[in-house]
Amino acid sequence: MRLALRRSASVIVLAGALGACNGPAVSIPFSEPAAAVVDGHAISMKAYQARLEVSRHRDPFVGIPEAIPSPVPVQRLEDFTIEQLVTEEVVRQEALKRGITVNDHAIQSRIDTLRARAGASAFAAAVSRNGFTTESFHDYERALLTEVALLATMAKDRAASASRELQSHQSFASVAARWSDDAGTFARGGDMGWLHPAEIPEAPLASAAQSLPTGTDSGMIRTDRGFTIATVLERRSDLVHLAVILVLAPTIDLYSPQGTPVWFTKFLDDRETALKRDGKIAIKVGSHARG
Repeated sequence: MRLALRRSASVIVLAGALGACNGPAVSIPFSEPAAAVVDGHAISMKAYQARLEVSRHRDPFVGIPEAIPSPVPVQRLEDFTIEQLVTEEVVRQEALKRGITVNDHAIQSRIDTLRARAGASAFAAAVSRNGFTTESFHDYERALLTEVALLATMAKDRAASASRELQSHQSFASVAARWSDDAGTFARGGDMGWLHPAEIPEAPLASAAQSLPTGTDSGMIRTDRGFTIATVLERRSDLVHLAVILVLAPTIDLYSPQGTPVWFTKFLDDRETALKRDGKIAIKVGSHARG
């Protein structure tokens, strides 16, 4: 059953005999309690209850035993939900500091694309099956697009740092070892081995590999996976010996929280830890309610 937060009337009107004694009726605004406060910004109880409904439908703990059983198992979902929303608020605030905002048009465009791919009926069924309302799905997509945009901005900065080091004549291998997120190549100095350009799945990178002079680097190339800097180590007939530096920043269609680069996850964790240490995160729900 969908949970709905019972809301009190937005105003309390003092009338009757009391009103007759004290003049016109007085309206007192109703302030909804917050589920959490992050650096002065409230996460509303309404938003928390809506996301908790999603957590109940998409329980991330199904089949995963607790190391220490909870006295109230439902608290795992409550804690997961508010922690997720706190992290999203941290992301939103960090994005704003960098001038990143996601407007309603971008969100609606994303939703329209998802609906068109799945078909209207299948899309509506999936939204409902996962516990979303129209409003909560809109909020979820805003948070997702904001996180993807923040990651892309930070990844571009990292790729620019790698590019500057190459321009200062540091070796490609050492720069790759320091900056690349490509788990399969960074320990080898970015070396991808010998390839036919047609074997490179990202079209912009394949095009660069075909025309790039041996021993030079490509500069930043945007692909669906992130920002890539490539160099051709050798050429032989129609083969190229390629090395790359990849800074992960997947597009929205490839993005998954589990696939985010370690440096991005650490940045968010460190930021959240600092806010907690300074008493700037107050959680009002779940087993860790405080502040």
